[in-house]
Amino acid sequence: MSDRQNCTEPNEPTLGRPRSADATKAVRAAALALAYEGGVHHATAVRISERSGVAKTTLYRRWPNAAAIVMDAFLDEVSPLIRYRRKADVRATFVAAIKELARALRGPRGDLLRHLLGAAQSDAQLQQAFWNQWIAPRREQAKAVIAEAKALGQLRDDADEDVLIDTLFGAVYYRLMIPYAEISGAYVQALVKQVFSGASAHLP
Repeated sequence: MSDRQNCTEPNEPTLGRPRSADATKAVRAAALALAYEGGVHHATAVRISERSGVAKTTLYRRWPNAAAIVMDAFLDEVSPLIRYRRKADVRATFVAAIKELARALRGPRGDLLRHLLGAAQSDAQLQQAFWNQWIAPRREQAKAVIAEAKALGQLRDDADEDVLIDTLFGAVYYRLMIPYAEISGAYVQALVKQVFSGASAHLP
């Protein structure tokens, strides 16, 4: 995802009947169900409208296209499952975070993410949504963990946070996008140990 500039949150105009919050929930549920049933392209605006009971014109006041609805619904479902939870040290925190990410994206969710990423390559609005709602918030959380580890003397002050994050999660997304091997607990442990061994203030 390279479209980091001019990334703005989508406007949230008032939806028609039913009430806004209920309509949003219904639309997201319908979009996800359709996408899981037949893929991103199966979740058309017409089908989402029919299943959710929300008018198609209302959908387009909130989302630019059907794929954006699926992306929004997917991120809304997954994001609460992959929050960073502080552990005893920086390595343990990232081990837990990566394991939670892998667990959340197992099975149909992982398949849907691959389809969404593929669709985003030719859709700038989807790229922005992915950056705004998934990548950017996750990176900020990861940077906060790294900054805290530096302050505690667990990492060298000159450890590059962007390189650490890209190396860790680049490996994870590689295995997600080209699933030649699972993201096992042993793999996550080895990955985090290997990446942080060069950045640790005290080498093992």
